[in-house]
Amino acid sequence: MTSPMRPPPQWIARYFIDPPNPADLQAAQLKMWLGGPGAALGLVLLFAAGGGAAVLGFVMLVAGAIVGIQGWNAKRVYDAAYAQAVPRPSDTDIDQLIGMDSFSIMNRSLPQLGLTADDLVAPRAVTGAGGASFDDIAAKAGSQGGPRRQGDNQLMVWGPAFPCRMAIGDDGRMRYSRYEFMVICPTHYQLAIYRCELDLFSGQLQSEQTHEYHYKDVVAVRTASVPLYREGISITPRPSQVAAFARYDTVRRMEIIVSSGDRSSITLRVSSAADVTVDSNDALDFPQVLERVRATLREKKGGTYQPNDDLI
Repeated sequence: MTSPMRPPPQWIARYFIDPPNPADLQAAQLKMWLGGPGAALGLVLLFAAGGGAAVLGFVMLVAGAIVGIQGWNAKRVYDAAYAQAVPRPSDTDIDQLIGMDSFSIMNRSLPQLGLTADDLVAPRAVTGAGGASFDDIAAKAGSQGGPRRQGDNQLMVWGPAFPCRMAIGDDGRMRYSRYEFMVICPTHYQLAIYRCELDLFSGQLQSEQTHEYHYKDVVAVRTASVPLYREGISITPRPSQVAAFARYDTVRRMEIIVSSGDRSSITLRVSSAADVTVDSNDALDFPQVLERVRATLREKKGGTYQPNDDLI
């Protein structure tokens, strides 16, 4: 899935680390500015004067050398950290990358499920796009046009895959180093689901799965909140954002459950237990996805298809 035009992983990773503090550079430069002249003055006093002045010169020489070397070493550390973190991607850069990947995953889902766009149906009871519109995804990917019809009746949601790294952007939205995607494809006979995990750094897909559930076997579509800090759920925030991240304590999940006990689930977002609404800045309208899936189940619960009973 990796595109030759994809930015290098090292550049993407910079989004999740902090650049060094400019105050550290200023402190290092100050030590160098003080230590160098101090050592030079001490050297002059040591050789040009005698008695107490020579002793003072020796002390200034040693102290100036120590301070100057400390400053020089601190600047080297700063320069190395700066080279590791800068230039760094912006929020928009990361959003375009996620958009490009989601566009590719949407296109990949139907072949993986052995379906075509003609196999898909949409509920009569619901109008509007399911989740992000295909045009929205294309815009994030920097793409013009594309197989728009293929995405009309596909419902896609995504969220963090654990463990992952996390950064809060200037717009207040979280972005992650790993994502899980679920593409829900309602057909005439069954609910087909494609799931995968995305490594944002490399663009590689992992843990690809396909599920096919007859409508009559689907017993529930629900969302649930679970505590963030439990076994298997691990997020590493950007170091400077550890305190800001501390208020996030809840993971919101969506599950599709069938009568056999099998289920397909996905993490939608990480939030605070105090949050009662879906993040309006999110790329996907998760409630609308749920509405469309539930409407499809209501209209097709029998699990059979009659030619004049298509969902429109």
